[in-house]
Amino acid sequence: MKKLSLVLFLSLFGLATAFAQQRTVTGKVIDDSGEPLIGATVLIQGTSTGVVTDIDGSYSIQTPNNATLVFSYTGFVTQEITLGTSNVVDVTMETNVEALEEVVVIAYGEQSRKKLVQSVTTVGNENIRDIPAVSPQELLQGQASGVQVVGSSGILGSAPVIKIRGVASISSGGRPLVVIDGVPLNDANQTEGEGGQALNPLADINPNDIESFSVLKDAAATAVYGSRGANGVILITTKSGRKNEPTTISLNTSTSWSESTDFLDMMNADQFRQFRINSGAANPGDDPQTSFDWPSNVVRTGFSKDVNVSIRGGSEKTSFFVGGTFQDQEGFIVGNNLKRISGRINLDHDATDWLNFGFNLGVTNNVNDRVGSENSTFAPTTSAFLQTPWVEAYDANGNYRNTGFIANVIAIEDLDINDVITTRTIGNAYARINLSSLVEGLYFRTNFGVDRVILEEFDRSFEINSPGGYARDYYGQQNKYVFTNTLNFNRVFNEVHDLSLVAGMSYEQTDVRDITVSGTGFLSDKQINVTSASTPGTTSNTVTGSRLTGQFARFNYFYNNKYILEGSIRRDGSSRFGANNRYGTFWSVGGAWIVTQEDFMNGVDWMTSLKLRASYGTTGNDRIGDFASLENFGGGTVSNYNGEAGLRQLGAANPNLRWERSQSLNIGFEASMFKDRITLAVDYYKKKTTDLILNVPIPQTNGGLNSIIDNVGEMENRGFDLDLSAVVVRNQDFNWTTSLNMGFNTNEVLSLPGANEDDMGRRFVAGTTSQRAVEGYSVNSFYLIRYLGVNPQTGNAEWLDANGNPTTTPTTNDRVIAGDANPDFVGGFRNTLTYKSFDLSMFFNFSVGNDLFISGLRFTDNPSGTFNKRAALLDVWENPGDEAFAPAYDSPTFSSAFAQRSTAQLRDGTYARLKNITLGYNMPQSVMDRIGFLKGLRIYVTGYNILTIKGDDLQGIDPEVTDSINNGRQGETFFTPPQYKSYLIGARLTF
Repeated sequence: MKKLSLVLFLSLFGLATAFAQQRTVTGKVIDDSGEPLIGATVLIQGTSTGVVTDIDGSYSIQTPNNATLVFSYTGFVTQEITLGTSNVVDVTMETNVEALEEVVVIAYGEQSRKKLVQSVTTVGNENIRDIPAVSPQELLQGQASGVQVVGSSGILGSAPVIKIRGVASISSGGRPLVVIDGVPLNDANQTEGEGGQALNPLADINPNDIESFSVLKDAAATAVYGSRGANGVILITTKSGRKNEPTTISLNTSTSWSESTDFLDMMNADQFRQFRINSGAANPGDDPQTSFDWPSNVVRTGFSKDVNVSIRGGSEKTSFFVGGTFQDQEGFIVGNNLKRISGRINLDHDATDWLNFGFNLGVTNNVNDRVGSENSTFAPTTSAFLQTPWVEAYDANGNYRNTGFIANVIAIEDLDINDVITTRTIGNAYARINLSSLVEGLYFRTNFGVDRVILEEFDRSFEINSPGGYARDYYGQQNKYVFTNTLNFNRVFNEVHDLSLVAGMSYEQTDVRDITVSGTGFLSDKQINVTSASTPGTTSNTVTGSRLTGQFARFNYFYNNKYILEGSIRRDGSSRFGANNRYGTFWSVGGAWIVTQEDFMNGVDWMTSLKLRASYGTTGNDRIGDFASLENFGGGTVSNYNGEAGLRQLGAANPNLRWERSQSLNIGFEASMFKDRITLAVDYYKKKTTDLILNVPIPQTNGGLNSIIDNVGEMENRGFDLDLSAVVVRNQDFNWTTSLNMGFNTNEVLSLPGANEDDMGRRFVAGTTSQRAVEGYSVNSFYLIRYLGVNPQTGNAEWLDANGNPTTTPTTNDRVIAGDANPDFVGGFRNTLTYKSFDLSMFFNFSVGNDLFISGLRFTDNPSGTFNKRAALLDVWENPGDEAFAPAYDSPTFSSAFAQRSTAQLRDGTYARLKNITLGYNMPQSVMDRIGFLKGLRIYVTGYNILTIKGDDLQGIDPEVTDSINNGRQGETFFTPPQYKSYLIGARLTF
């Protein structure tokens, strides 16, 4: 007992002594102009214990008596202060001029923006963190000049259209290359798509993991990617920890609800019955007297939740980031759901003073409950708009009806299965060896990356929707392996010669394999396995792949802090091209002049910095598929001959097939004025693409092929990029910043040798029935009959013939070039305001000058036919002088003439959209100190797509849709579901 008492006494004494040796130190951290530094790190030296300063620059920390505090903040010189007798330590931090220079992520490395010759736009985390994105491209939309992002529909996971400085190809892939943490991604769509919509290959990347984007736009930036750089490059950097940073745990949780941005106003059953009677299509009492509102029954308010947890920090030698996300999203279309579980681990470690290594690893699993998008009577919006409004979804007993040709989509979405499950692993492991002991400034880096996609589709259609039932299973996988080695050199000679060099090689291997099985005829709806089908369907199997090897080099020479010269070269070899042109060389050269470093600018105090730059170079496009240059044959049942196995020729060989090649000129300047209160960057570019890959007609013999893939044709994109930002107000309590970016682009097809000719002798390539690429015009020119409207005097609908004369009997021979799917300019406008602990951010994106072809109006605005109609058709001409939407009931034009493709279905797609508005509140640090275990709390509400400014003739029509991601088919829709608007409330807690 005495021993126990002694132990307790000594323990309590030791504990009391320990507490007596601890004390609370407070203070304030400011910059050298007296402004408080928010988020500065205060760390106890030799430990991972630390705090960050609050909105006033204040801090409070428990420390041992003789501790040394380390104060650090990006862009300032780190300070170490050993505690004395005072418990108040105020710190003024000195600006670190070198550290303040923004570091930009570029191809195969980083570079100070001051030394940058390339045209690169960076989108940082502060501009994306509050956007409730499903996929990464939603974070980028409107944020970078010259970058157009169009969400193809409001269906969760649908593929977007992404263009950098216009479209650079007609038939080859037009997407930019996407690189995440140094790994070039697979971007092929393995699925067949739903109603014309393919899956988004970027949907498997968790937006919560993204720290920043770098958009590489000119040849100086992209030539080092060689054969894949013609469409631009998007570099994605994921989040990481920082060395000597206290461990921080973040929990971000949010709930949102979504609905359609707009919907067509259709006739109800009573209106449609009366319309048919008035037009003579039916007599009173002929049509059923029942009614059902199909459009309102295929949409809903979608509820979603998102939980994201991350841990980041670092010691003297190691930094780490660990994150995990769970998302459960309901789309506003009935039956459309998406669940995502993802995890990420990023680690970096200094093993010795000469060896650094690490890895980045992200794994995502998506379960996408899909719905048809458009151009299918099994698609919810198509069916809902076309279905006769007296057809009911349910019988008297509440059972689903089989509604015939226009499917009962409510039954489909309730009973059928259409799931796509993807599991994607993207990662890389790297090592960096410092060779400065051999040559000062030299180091070697090796990197091995993997992008592995496993995709499974399950389609099940039950008896009510498909007599006998139908089942299909698809399994596919893409495996990409990337091995890259670089030798890097950075050194300053004699204080004026700053030289950076990188040379390397890369090898990429892509393997794709898939198999599809199907069957029909099931005994019961409870049998869902394909093997239970009484009639086996078609079984198909594909195995393909490609190989790419490249050697590259880049140099950057910065002389006397004024003049910059940069060049790059890459030689690629690809298995995709003909045996005679398997290798290609791509290069760039550029220079810049920092004018403000000249002596004659010493008196120009208002100009903080001014840099002029120019570059020229070549890039390529290899998006043509894996075997386009080879003679292709197909087997299977369709190739059988007399019951015996056979082959049929699918494509002719072309051993001379080579890359599409783009030559790009870029001239621009960057200016910063009034102590960086205003910054402006303007670029002019001209990009000419030659050796376009197209199907060229050849003489057909013995019923064989009538075309061959070859390099013919030229196209040009030219325009301006503009980026403007300003600090409108900056003081202790209130700050207001604003930014504007705009991208102007003109696209022109220069030549199409060997292509078909129209009546005016112009050669063209038809992308769709409605649009074509024509010499001297845009690659996406609408070719339509011109619609005049209803003649107020006669009540007849009138069109223009080919010669410009009014006619009531138009034909396809009256088509002319009537519009362009490409915008004149696109951009974004952001305002961010902070007042004490509150912040408000508003972001608009816009598109001006593009046309939209709303193909569904050929049905809903066609007075004849049995499909339902838009309510606008109720505005019928009756008397001379009437300005009516529809012709007179007895007019000969009250007919199927409206089904012809004309400008009656063409709309000006100009719009501006409040893409994101966020109001946030950050709890003061004094409150956090009283709570104890919390370092930070942010509460925020966000509106997404909540306001759209557009023309009156777009009522019910979302301007931000397209039914295809193909270059030759843009700006067309056929009942494509609109984008969603959502409202979100969330909280971000930091521990």
